This record gives sequence, C-alpha cells and structure tokens, in this order.
Amino acid sequence: MPSNTITNDSEITVAGSNWRSIYRFSAYCALAVLPFGIMDLVITFLPGGATPDPGTGSVRDWFALFERDSFLALRGLGLMNIVIFSLSIPVFYALYAAHRRLSRSVSLFAAILFFIGAAVYISHNPAFPMYSLSVKYTQATTDYQRSLLTAAGEALLAGSEDYTKGSFMGFFFMNLAGLIMSAVIVMNRRFSVITGWAGFLGFGLMLVYVFWTSFIMKFFSAALIAGILGSLLTLSWYVLVAQKLLKTG
Repeated sequence: MPSNTITNDSEITVAGSNWRSIYRFSAYCALAVLPFGIMDLVITFLPGGATPDPGTGSVRDWFALFERDSFLALRGLGLMNIVIFSLSIPVFYALYAAHRRLSRSVSLFAAILFFIGAAVYISHNPAFPMYSLSVKYTQATTDYQRSLLTAAGEALLAGSEDYTKGSFMGFFFMNLAGLIMSAVIVMNRRFSVITGWAGFLGFGLMLVYVFWTSFIMKFFSAALIAGILGSLLTLSWYVLVAQKLLKTG
C-alpha cells in the first residue's frame, strides 16, 4: 500500500512538472508573437510598405510586387499571420490546460476551434504558392505560359487571399476562439480580469474587421482602424497571458 501511494504521488509530481514546462514554453511563444505583430503593423505605415487592399490587387500587381520586393509581397499575403498563428497554437493549448478544472468543456472547445481555424488558414494561405508562381511568371517566355500562370494566381487569390471571403472561415474560427477563451478568463479569474477584457475587446474588433473586409469591402480605411485597435489589444493580451503563464510555470 505505501508503495502505491509513492507511485501515485510521483505520477502527480511528474504531471505537474510537465504542465509547468508547457506553460513556460507557451509563454515564450506568446512573447514571440509581439515582435512579429509589431513588425506587421509598422510595415503598413512605412513609405513603400503598402500592399494592395484586400480583394483589390490583380494577380499581375502581386507578381510585380514579388519581383520588386519578395518579403513585402509575402507579408502582404499573410506571412506574419502564418508565424503568429503557429506560435499561438501552444498558447491556446496552455490556456485550456490552465482552465481544465474550472471550465473544461468551454476552454477545450475554444482551443479546438482555434486549432481548426489555424489549420484552415495556414494550409490555404497563398503567400508561398504565389511566390512560386511569380518566379515562373518572370521566367516565362511566351504569352500562353503567362496567361496560364495568371489564371492559376487568380484561382489562388480568389480562394484564400487575406481578409477576403476566401480566408474568412480561418480568421472567423480563430478570432471566435479568442473571444470565447477570453470570456473563460473573465469568468474564472485565474488570470487577471484585464487580460480577459483585453482579449475580449481585441478579438471582438478583429471579428468586426474580418466581417467588414470580407463582405462590405467599402470604406476600408475605417475598417483598418478597427483592425489596428484589435491588433494592439490582442498583442497586449498575448503579453498579459505570457506573464501569467510564466508565473504559473
């Protein structure tokens, strides 16, 4: 009997140690989101940093941008988002783990919803396929080859360009997941209320931005204000989440 007790205690200790490692790793991932998010915002306002508004740029506009500045074109098609959402996967897993005894079903639902959204977005993102097409377009020697590559590029953009109907579901799932997880944080108080409300407002504004750019497509500058405010609030949310995860780990 004593030996069984020791074994069980050891298993509990090991499990606790494993969770602490996950919390620390996820905290570092959350902090790593910050420079990529800030870089994405700063590039938007730099001279020459603008890319075509969602749904307005032609395939040849993007090919020309790739030829002039490949990094700027990749960023305009979602390179930073790929990095940020990839880093966010362990963050949402850690948030589920932190709330698994308080709101297990809701936090698990939010985490799964984020994983699905991230998988949909990353797997359909056109940045690298468009880069490959742009290289082939530059090397093409006939109008027929260029027309085929242009048609392929149009299909890519129609199906998955950032902040258009093609990428809507991925963004919708991830921001809805953030909204739900932030509500869990507010209700359970394991994290600060400020953390929960920063996420609730940030992800909520990003949902407004995604709906606006995907379906309204007018007054983009007004939508951009919601997107910038939402981005700043969600970046703050990641920092606050990281601080708590580091203390927990």
